[in-house]
Amino acid sequence: MHEPFRLSADISRFRGADDSTLLVEVHYSVSQAGLTYRPDSAGWAGAADLTLFVRTQDSLVYGDRWLVPHVIPDTAQLGKGMNLVGVYPVQLKRGNYFLSLIGRDRHGAGRVDSVVLRVPISPAVTDRLALSDIEFAATIRQGGVQGPFVKNTLEVIPNVGGLYGEDQTGFYYLEAYNLLLGDDRSDYKVKTSICDAVGKELLSRIRPRKRSGESAVLVDQFAVANLKSGTYALIVSLLDTSGNSLAQSGRKFFVYNPTLGVDSSLVSGNVAMPLAVYASMGEEELDQDFRWSRFEGTDAEKAQFEQLKGADAKRKFLSDFWRRRPPGARDEYMARVTYVNSAFSSMRREGYRTDRGRVYIVYGAPDDYDRHPNEPDTRPYEIWSYNSIQGGVIFVFVQRNQGGDFELVHSTHRNELHDEDWQRYAVQR
Repeated sequence: MHEPFRLSADISRFRGADDSTLLVEVHYSVSQAGLTYRPDSAGWAGAADLTLFVRTQDSLVYGDRWLVPHVIPDTAQLGKGMNLVGVYPVQLKRGNYFLSLIGRDRHGAGRVDSVVLRVPISPAVTDRLALSDIEFAATIRQGGVQGPFVKNTLEVIPNVGGLYGEDQTGFYYLEAYNLLLGDDRSDYKVKTSICDAVGKELLSRIRPRKRSGESAVLVDQFAVANLKSGTYALIVSLLDTSGNSLAQSGRKFFVYNPTLGVDSSLVSGNVAMPLAVYASMGEEELDQDFRWSRFEGTDAEKAQFEQLKGADAKRKFLSDFWRRRPPGARDEYMARVTYVNSAFSSMRREGYRTDRGRVYIVYGAPDDYDRHPNEPDTRPYEIWSYNSIQGGVIFVFVQRNQGGDFELVHSTHRNELHDEDWQRYAVQR
């Protein structure tokens, strides 16, 4: 059976072409097994069709579209968890941006996924030592060949999302700037620390460095095999000879390690009481609650929940999950779930698993319904209008199979499936 079409993305920011810009690297991955493949002269060919938009609150500042092809000799070679990974650089000036990456399965109609990231850009730091963002990597190799992953003579293959399995080694890349600022030419130290979900330092390493240039590339690796499943933070600090911190950069990463189980800090490290709504829920109810929350959760959060055992751990996780969202978010979200499970459920699936259910949960009730349940030579279809989203958007759903669910076939929302020729699905042949 086809795996879902899954797109993941994150960013790392580095010093740009001048002090007014930063270089934003967009790292993305697409699951190989989530693509639809067709016979090709070289075997079987699939491709992800990617569209990138960068916007401010008011306007579009950048856009591009490209294909990520993948050819294999035999579809039996597709392995679960194998991804196509890429990097897309873009220079941005000071401002607050929203980056939208939309992916479509080129040969699979209606198979689409998207990611929206907030990208704040501040002026480059010029008056003191500074560090770039940390980029997590699957591998880092020395090599002078040109290519999308090569920078400063290193080939850096991103680990998009920073999720590591027990059999992987963690790598990171970042850059230090302004090392020759002023008269201080003394050696400095690089401290690498790993902290658990509640900030407890689990291990650290300090290595001396010389100020041999105005900037420096910092790369290293860290062991994952001894870490339990959970959320961790990697913190890289520049220290002077007395151990004082001069600059610091940190980033979360995630470990999936079924052999060692779940990190106890995820279960009992936070003294906050579980939300009252979860106090009387059993484990099956907690599992269902998180299934309903699927559109709100990140890939990393979903992987973490899968590793939890027992109601207490799941109560704490779900409580923390919703505490990280705005106040009242859970009540609003679950009210929408309740409605769609009542309005759109069928013998085959619950309402939240349908296209109409997903759109209602994610975007709320539409401002207008245009329903066409019974017209000559036309399959039933509905057009939902949202007037306050992106200046006004629509979603078109067609009941393509008699008695089946209404499927999303077109939307003008920039992060959703777009097909101007959607009427062909509504024609009754």
